[in-house]
Amino acid sequence: MSAFPPPQLQYKLALVKLQKHRSRRISLWRACLLICCTMSLGLVATLPYWQIKQQTQIKITGDKLVSEKAIYSNLKFTYPQFIWTVNGLNLAQKIESIPSVETAKVNRRIIPPSIIVSLQEKSPVAVATFQEEVGFIDSQGEWISLKFYDNINADYPLPKLKVINYERQFRAAWNRIYQLISLYPDLKISEVYWDQSGRLFIQTKIGQVFLGSELSRLEQQFKIMTKLQNLPDHLESSEIAYIDLSNSEVNLIQKY
Repeated sequence: MSAFPPPQLQYKLALVKLQKHRSRRISLWRACLLICCTMSLGLVATLPYWQIKQQTQIKITGDKLVSEKAIYSNLKFTYPQFIWTVNGLNLAQKIESIPSVETAKVNRRIIPPSIIVSLQEKSPVAVATFQEEVGFIDSQGEWISLKFYDNINADYPLPKLKVINYERQFRAAWNRIYQLISLYPDLKISEVYWDQSGRLFIQTKIGQVFLGSELSRLEQQFKIMTKLQNLPDHLESSEIAYIDLSNSEVNLIQKY
């Protein structure tokens, strides 16, 4: 038997070696290309173009009762900062810490590099006093100082409803009261007032109504008020001090 392989086998062995060599060269070039691409992308990503360098690159959309100055102040954004490193969730939480902001959504825009802030503000439904400070209250009973609506100007229609001596423990009661005020617009309630003892009075078109401190009967009391809407036809409003609905047994008209 010959010690050398036949010519056909030699050809096949040479072909296999050639293919292995070619594969190694392709793998080497592929690795080099990948490294170059990665380095290029890394270099491009660190170019100054991709930075948030100034306040004008932060755009604010939505309601504007809260001034942009207050929003920028709360963001405490550090310039410059690469767009890739901006934490949108963290920025949104900072904006939502403003009492007059309901929700905030922050999106990053790559081209051109910018940050888009979308706001939803809490809508004030009444002017309210809290611990002798004037502010606003929303439908959920959140009292908000006037300073957090620092973009309100003379053209903004202020709520006509007033809430006097509001306290945080009245929040659940206010929530129900406001629902009933919306449900019975014909009563034309203009003022909700708590005295120092926590007793509730409301000012309606039929005069001042005393509801007491036990508010489990609110809905029933509002229904009684609707039945008394013709009271001014029988009594002069100047004669009525207030209408007492605090007692479920009797309805008392307190005269001067």
